[in-house]
Amino acid sequence: MTTQGLPKREPASCNGAEGTRLRTTADRFVSDEQERAIRAVPHFARGVYRDIDINGALDFYQRRYIGPLGAFVDLRADDVVADIGTGYGWLAIAFALHTPARIVAVDNDEARLEAARAIAGILRVADRIDWRLGALGRLPLVDREARVAYCIEVIEHIGRSRPAIHDLGRICDEVLVITSPNLLFPIIAHDTRLPFCHWLPLGLRARYAALCGRSSSQHSNLFWSPMGLLRELPDFNVTSRFLHYSSRRDYLATFPFYLPYEGGGMRGGDEYLKSIYYAAASLLGRYSLYVMPSLACTLRRASENRVRGGDAG
Repeated sequence: MTTQGLPKREPASCNGAEGTRLRTTADRFVSDEQERAIRAVPHFARGVYRDIDINGALDFYQRRYIGPLGAFVDLRADDVVADIGTGYGWLAIAFALHTPARIVAVDNDEARLEAARAIAGILRVADRIDWRLGALGRLPLVDREARVAYCIEVIEHIGRSRPAIHDLGRICDEVLVITSPNLLFPIIAHDTRLPFCHWLPLGLRARYAALCGRSSSQHSNLFWSPMGLLRELPDFNVTSRFLHYSSRRDYLATFPFYLPYEGGGMRGGDEYLKSIYYAAASLLGRYSLYVMPSLACTLRRASENRVRGGDAG
C-alpha cells in the first residue's frame, strides 16, 4: 500500500528495536480510488457494513488491538498472527499494514472470506495473509501454529461450545486475545440491552424482548462467564489488567476512535458514570475481568508449555 499524497501523522512505534513496528503512517490508510473499489466488492456492497468509514475501521483496529499488543509481545517477521472469525478481514489487513508478522485469517463464510481477500488485494496486502475457510471447533491450523491469536466478538455466536474454546487454545502458542460480552454483567449491549434478559432461558428471553419491542435485536446468543471461559483454557493465564489492555491508561490512549459497527461512529471518550465505574473496576487489575461488561482479555500461555520461546510474560 502507498500513502503518497495522503496527510501524514506522527509515526508510532512499539517497544523493541527488532520486533513489532507499528507504523501509523497516515491519517488515511486508503485512497479514494481504493475506497471506491472496496465498496464495489459485491458481497461487501450488499452487507450491513457497506457504509462504514473504511479508513476509520482500519484505524480502529490499529488503535484498539494492534498498538496495545506491544505491551505483551514483540512481533517478528517469522511470527504468525491468527484472526479467528475475520469477517471482511479488517483486523487481518491492519496487521498486514502495521506489522511484519505473517497473518492467518479464518472465517466460516466462504463468500465473505473471498470478499475479504478481494479487499486485501485492493489494499495490496493479500499476499501477506493466508485465507482459510473453517470454524471454531475444527480450525484449519495445526497445534500451536499461531504465536498470537485473536477472537473478537465471535464466541457468543457459537453457543457455549467447550470444544470451540479448547480449539482456540490448541492453535495458540503464546498470546490469546478474546473479546465477548460478560454473562455476569446485568446488561449486555450486544443484543437487546434489556436488564437481565440474557440470564433467562431462550423462550423467556424472546418473550421479554417482544414485550419491550426488542425482538429484532434478540439473537439468542449464549454468553460466557469469566470462570467458565478460563476453565476451558487451563494452560493460559490472564495477563491484561484492564480489558485486553496492559492498563486503563493504555485503554484511554485509544480515544478518540471510530467504532466500525452498527450504531457506531466517533467515540471521544467514556461517559461520566461509565468512566467512574471503569476507573473503580481498574483497581482490581486482572480481576477487573469479573466486573466489566466485556470479557475482553489478553491471555498468555505458561512459558513451560510453549512450543517456541517468547517474550517474558
